[in-house]
Amino acid sequence: MGRDLLIKNALVWPAARQPAIENGSVLVRDGRIAKVGRFTARADVVVDADGQLLMPGLIQTHIHFCQAIFRGAGEDLPLLPWLKKVVWPLEAAHDEDSIFTSASLACAEMIRGGTTSFFSIETVRHTEHAFRAADKMGLVGVIGHCLMDETGGYAPLAVDIEDALADLDVLQERWGGHERLRVGVAPRFALSCSGRNMRVASDYAREHGLLLHTHSSEQIEEVQLVRERTGKYNVDYLHSVGMSGADVCLAHCVHTQQQERELLAETQTKVMHCPSANFKLASGIAPIPEYLKAGITVSLGADGAPCNNRLDQFMEMREAGLMQKIRLGAEALPARDIVWMATEGGARTIGMEDELGTLEVGKRANMILVDQSTIHTIPSTDPATNIVYSNTASDVLMTIVDGQILFEDGHFTQFDEEKLRADVRRHRQKLMKRAGLS
Repeated sequence: MGRDLLIKNALVWPAARQPAIENGSVLVRDGRIAKVGRFTARADVVVDADGQLLMPGLIQTHIHFCQAIFRGAGEDLPLLPWLKKVVWPLEAAHDEDSIFTSASLACAEMIRGGTTSFFSIETVRHTEHAFRAADKMGLVGVIGHCLMDETGGYAPLAVDIEDALADLDVLQERWGGHERLRVGVAPRFALSCSGRNMRVASDYAREHGLLLHTHSSEQIEEVQLVRERTGKYNVDYLHSVGMSGADVCLAHCVHTQQQERELLAETQTKVMHCPSANFKLASGIAPIPEYLKAGITVSLGADGAPCNNRLDQFMEMREAGLMQKIRLGAEALPARDIVWMATEGGARTIGMEDELGTLEVGKRANMILVDQSTIHTIPSTDPATNIVYSNTASDVLMTIVDGQILFEDGHFTQFDEEKLRADVRRHRQKLMKRAGLS
């Protein structure tokens, strides 16, 4: 049994499309929200928010934990050369310790910036150690085991499908019953996983009730290559091999045809939008307002640290808004819709809308306290506008997951930050040497 936690005297914002409650409180009991509103109560731990904003924790739905330690290693390259020259060699050079350290670094950065839940894609080996890191760090989310084969043309990461499924069996056995973490199935993308293996992966996921996660239509060259190989546009092709449906999450979807958008809506396939990565890799601007208008669930993610280079949901929210205003005009994509994508949209995407995304009685107590009194946020007139366009990740005062305070007043509570820094430096150097990139 955990200790009761009371956050009082807060500007409580229960959900993106609801009004905030001034002088509000949230009571947490056994890791769940027990009460929300204006009330007084006793608790083992009481936090006086002093008028700061208390809102649902942010959810990032497209992250690569295994790439956090690659940060800055693949600059100024387009997507396919970036993968083949830098990212894939580094992923192939990972060992258990470097995966654990990289995942720990990713989790720490997300916790510091108010992200409480996630959906990650790892690499083809050592996914167990990404689970170990996320477990230790205290986050809630889904970790996808990556599937690649000879289709990608990079032999060091080509894994026989039967071996990949055996790895998934082991992950399911060890982590399938975890209270905070779930296993996902992640065939990388159409150019590195054959159609047969995509179909096998989708069948396996549905047999075991697991989510599917892949990349789609990120860049024009990718779309053209998929069309040359298959005769289909990317989303159409993925649909033909079982990679569509309410259990399928597609990262990017920057370049799609109208019939593909209709297919996404019809099949309830989710879209995971990564604004900063799309900018940095020169991928383009995804048609997010059109997706939302069509009823497609859209969420936000930072992608990997080498193509961003920050796992910062505040930056993703801001850029998500700005890019659509450049594209469609100043009225495009209001701030509340963006916060919805970063919270409730994320919860829907990872299949946890009954558990996450809003501050409601019975849901997990995943919350963040965000400073509204800094020079760059005052005068504060609307929490959505502040969160999207004024606040930064450094304004997060407290990050709470399942009622546990993971970050408070500039300090992490679950791990030794200095040890992590030293581990990152040491394993980055070793990794670069193994990959032949030092």
